[in-house]
Amino acid sequence: MAVAGLIMMGMATLFSFITLPVEYDASNRALAWLKNRNMVTQSEYKGSEDALKWAARTYLVAAIGSLATLVYWGLQVFGGRD
Repeated sequence: MAVAGLIMMGMATLFSFITLPVEYDASNRALAWLKNRNMVTQSEYKGSEDALKWAARTYLVAAIGSLATLVYWGLQVFGGRD
């Protein structure tokens, strides 16, 4: 049962790493849209750029956290130190 759980966690972790480029691209596309449509002023654009870059980085942190959790439970299941 524990191995099945690890396999599912592994799939979720893999999914989070696979979607990272998609999230970064979404931020870049949003910035391009803001710039091309003249939706914001230059100073607002700088703030938007900063906010969208940090928003994309939250997905990176989530993926790293998912990997750390997977490693932790893998060690628990497959006999880390007792």
